[in-house]
Amino acid sequence: MRFDMPITETVRARRSVRTYSGEPIDAARRAALEEACRSLPPAPFGEPARFRLLERPDGRGDGARVGGFPLQRDADAYLVGAIEASDTALEGYGYLMEHLVLKATELGLGTCWMGYFNREAFADFETSDDELFPAIAAVGVPAAKPRAQDGLVRTAIKADARKGWGELFFLGSFERPLSERGAGDYAEPLEMLRWAPSSGNTQPWRVVKEEGRDAFHLYLKRVRMAYFMAGMHDLDIGIAMSHLELAAREAGLDGGWTVEDPGLASVPADTGYRATWTGR
Repeated sequence: MRFDMPITETVRARRSVRTYSGEPIDAARRAALEEACRSLPPAPFGEPARFRLLERPDGRGDGARVGGFPLQRDADAYLVGAIEASDTALEGYGYLMEHLVLKATELGLGTCWMGYFNREAFADFETSDDELFPAIAAVGVPAAKPRAQDGLVRTAIKADARKGWGELFFLGSFERPLSERGAGDYAEPLEMLRWAPSSGNTQPWRVVKEEGRDAFHLYLKRVRMAYFMAGMHDLDIGIAMSHLELAAREAGLDGGWTVEDPGLASVPADTGYRATWTGR
């Protein structure tokens, strides 16, 4: 999968769009998104996955209602996918879907992740018993003027704010915050992770860098029980993984994902290890 804009610019440009113009996505951008679905990289831990762009006018014509809440309006299409079930499948799904969200952003389209949605609205997207279909993303032409409700939602979840480095990134243990200077070449990739979207803007990721080498251990911090139980925090970890990797590769920093719990002596309550990026 290829990005034509610097990923750092695309990450900074991305916003969750909840009101769309209702215009159809033009043929060129639709084709580019469909090609992106076909050319996604493998999931970080190898689960087979597939994604599609499906037209599904929400609340118009004979289309079934897509969202469980009236937050998205007049999206022309949705990104949907399925991934083989495993212990790391949700992270893999989040990682892959966020690639598509960033591609849509690059194309000038609006997107919004949806963890709560009406599965019946996608009855024509068939999945097997060993596949997961945990989330979708609305995609379309943004409305010229968002609804007042959109602003209220953004304000409620503090959509334009992120936790500081001292709350998210650590060196060697959770007792020592990691500074941007201490992150070295990985300062920008970590900043791109910091600006990743998450369910309710809960930002459930925590990262511990090993001393002496470029190994970054990602932990999930349970922030909201409803999101945690629905697997949304795990999707959020996958989204963060995509931002870190894409920004690292753009900076010429090669590496890969593994599951190698460092076994830290002290881990905060409601926090659990998920994955490790190791630079090469």
